[in-house]
Amino acid sequence: MIAAGIDPGTGSYDVVAIEDRKVVFRESVPTNVARRNPEELIYAIESSGAEVIAGLSGYGLPVKKFSELDEVDILLMTLNFDEEKSIGLRNLVKIAKERDVNLYTVPAVIHLPTVPVWRKMNRIDLGTADKLCSTVLAVAKLSEEEEITKLNFILAEIGEGFNAFIAVKNGRIVDGMGGTSSFPGYSSIGALDAELAYIIGEFPKSLIFSGGVRSFADEWKLNDVEAMNILAEFVMKGLRTLEVSVNPDFYLLSGRFASEIARRIRGEGRDVRILRGFGAGKQSAQGAAVIADAIAGGEFKDIVDYMRILEAKGTVLDYITRDIMEYVKKGMRRRY
Repeated sequence: MIAAGIDPGTGSYDVVAIEDRKVVFRESVPTNVARRNPEELIYAIESSGAEVIAGLSGYGLPVKKFSELDEVDILLMTLNFDEEKSIGLRNLVKIAKERDVNLYTVPAVIHLPTVPVWRKMNRIDLGTADKLCSTVLAVAKLSEEEEITKLNFILAEIGEGFNAFIAVKNGRIVDGMGGTSSFPGYSSIGALDAELAYIIGEFPKSLIFSGGVRSFADEWKLNDVEAMNILAEFVMKGLRTLEVSVNPDFYLLSGRFASEIARRIRGEGRDVRILRGFGAGKQSAQGAAVIADAIAGGEFKDIVDYMRILEAKGTVLDYITRDIMEYVKKGMRRRY
């Protein structure tokens, strides 16, 4: 069986198909093209020959066929109140319904029953759907050489935009810090100081994509080496924070800056590895393909079932305390 996954990246939407633990298809569609003309993405999916596809789920949603998505699902996936900004996804859902594309959503870390509820308190982003997919790929690959129940590690996804950190204990995801709830990324601000958020007041969604290490380095006239050293420090802070939830045997890095950061962390005597997949192609797209394969009852079903990915439930808003939720409701009424 051929299964495919989609990674909705900052620069491109990548479609990767796997069969018998090998990448058999990969294609990239520029992000602006995919959003403006979803037909191009659908064409790439159909060209892969995949029988089942997963991914493209933003902040995540329990497994659901795209043809069954409604307006509330789309809002929860995008957390964007600007209908113009999410029109690409709406058109994609419409096309998926018309063509009955066998495309499914995937959850985020916050939806998993393996993460204790107190770790979700007043959090939305513990790791978005694509970060969960990278972690599933990691467990699938590492379990080829090690018993899945003995896998204890922390994955750091270090991309151009956000950094995310996910703790895996005994082969299951038990904690996470997403790119908007942790330390600054290369181009993103990460978690906002609450006092800064108060001073800013209402702000556009675009703000969370700015204010990162790159901006700081430009303003302080730092060179690339200095910028990477700063990014490495923030990555170490994220990794060590999650050591509260798991005693890792090693750190696993993925994303654009994985190799750069790995060299700096290894200098501290840490066992640091780079996430490798089943071949060329975005790791999160490969992980989504692993989940797609499991949805169809393929060879990865036992691994995905053990990780309890398909048992994901609820929404990203379920763990906000009542006193804070009052403000959330007011904000949603103003915007939506």
